[in-house]
Amino acid sequence: MDVTLGMVQQGTAATEANAAKYADSLIAAMTRFDINAPNRVSAFLATVAIESDHLNAVEENLYYSNADHLAATFPGTFHSAAEAEPYTKNPKALSEKRYEGFHGRGLIQLTWKSNYQAAGDAIGADYVGNPGLLCQPEHAALSAAWFWSSKGCNAAADDDDMDKVTEIVNGKAKLKLSERVAQYDANKTAFA
Repeated sequence: MDVTLGMVQQGTAATEANAAKYADSLIAAMTRFDINAPNRVSAFLATVAIESDHLNAVEENLYYSNADHLAATFPGTFHSAAEAEPYTKNPKALSEKRYEGFHGRGLIQLTWKSNYQAAGDAIGADYVGNPGLLCQPEHAALSAAWFWSSKGCNAAADDDDMDKVTEIVNGKAKLKLSERVAQYDANKTAFA
């Protein structure tokens, strides 16, 4: 299946400018990692749409102004608002505390040093030494496609199982599952 700029824009519900910024990189990454059948393309672009806020964000927003909200968001990291307070309005410190500096980056928000290392080894880039690479279009797309492929999302998409895709990408919380499914269904119709 040949993916086009128009498909990237429609499949991610992105602005024309954002689709143009990422399309070439996404198309190349999808080709490299065998995201090449209608269900795979539909599910991948739907997932990228949600994970990147429609190609608006390639880095996890760790700016929290409210300690109660921060503690509630990361209950495994903070046991109280008082414990979270020093990390409000301090994204760098929060990244170090929560992720040892390897917070979500890329179009599928790659997290943790081990994933940065594995992606870098597979792609041929030093993401551990230069995490900011993951915020550049080429590497944001490559890391997303690598994660997708290496974690078995192609097989889940082949099975038409967005619930499984979402669990693989987002964990048991399956955040925004209904939005992912709606975008996937729209993509499948458009790309049939």
